[in-house]
Amino acid sequence: MRYISIFSGIEAASVAWESLGWEPVAFAEIEPFPCELLKQRFPGVPNLGDVTKIDWSEYRGAVDIIVGGSPC
Repeated sequence: MRYISIFSGIEAASVAWESLGWEPVAFAEIEPFPCELLKQRFPGVPNLGDVTKIDWSEYRGAVDIIVGGSPC
C-alpha cells in the first residue's frame, strides 16, 4: 500500500505500518520539530510542507490512499 500522509506530525502511523509493508510516498508537515524528525527517520520521503500550497497533480494515481488528521 502506497500512501501520502498529511498533517503528519511525528508519523507514528508510518512506524506502525512499516511492518505491514505500507510505503510512504510523501508527507505534509509544517511544524519544525516533526519536520526534522521526518527528515531523519524517512530521508528518502519528501515533506511537501503546507497542504494548501501543494500541486497534487504529480501524485494522482501514484498512491493508494491519503491519510491524515487535522489538527495533528
